[in-house]
Amino acid sequence: MNSAYDRFTQDLLQALPALRRYCYALTGKTADADDLLQSAAEKALKNWQLYQVGTHFDRWLYRLCRNDWIDSMRKDQPTEEWLEDVDPQSPPLEQEIGQKMGLELVQAELGKLSDALRTVLYLVAVEGRSYKETAELLEIPQGTVMSRLARARAQLSQALNAGDLL
Repeated sequence: MNSAYDRFTQDLLQALPALRRYCYALTGKTADADDLLQSAAEKALKNWQLYQVGTHFDRWLYRLCRNDWIDSMRKDQPTEEWLEDVDPQSPPLEQEIGQKMGLELVQAELGKLSDALRTVLYLVAVEGRSYKETAELLEIPQGTVMSRLARARAQLSQALNAGDLL
């Protein structure tokens, strides 16, 4: 048995739950997130020798996932068409009661954010990553991370204040 490969697969298994949440943040849809996760995991296993031990394993996986998602978006549909399909359907009236209502509506509002804003918001607010880590992961300047995060928060706040979520 190859102990390096065994260690790699063990680390990959431990990273899958967080990677799945990241895939959902990218795609906004459970089925698409699962497909993206599977594709990214396959690429990671196929290219496990490319991972440099001692570097950030999660960042390597997130980058694999993000690049795969970008490639699939470019290949599948033009950006303009994809952005038109972002608007989620409103939940049925029965589901608009209690906490479930609030959670579903917040998720709907998150789905209305652009993928760039939603991804930064997810990494910072949900995963708890620093601005620096997020910038490195997405390969963008740290100032861009802060700007996108501020815009995402402002859009969600505006939706709350406009009564869209209540």
